[in-house]
Amino acid sequence: AQVAELNTNTRYLHPNLVLLAERLLATLPSPLAKVFFVNSGSEANDLALRLAWTHTRNRDVVVVDHAYHGHTASTVDISPYKAEGKGGLGLPAWVHKVACPDTYRGPHRGADAGAKYAA
Repeated sequence: AQVAELNTNTRYLHPNLVLLAERLLATLPSPLAKVFFVNSGSEANDLALRLAWTHTRNRDVVVVDHAYHGHTASTVDISPYKAEGKGGLGLPAWVHKVACPDTYRGPHRGADAGAKYAA
């Protein structure tokens, strides 16, 4: 039955997880040799933060205004719409918010809009 082949959670080992990891790694350049499977976008973003913090030994993060990054404690901290919304605690000092580029209604338009938003 299909249920015997379907795995929707990575807490339990299943041969297909190894096969998928091997197939993914075969498409990547040789320095990339690890695969992490997670259950949600929130978990993926949480893991990305942990990896970045560990690799850089720096906690600072740049986020786009109104961004949503997930519902874990660390991803709520970096999601302006949650942290700055009703009941939020505000963005931590290590989170740096930039304007969301909007070349239609935003303050910067035209051919040089990208450079102005990046400044």
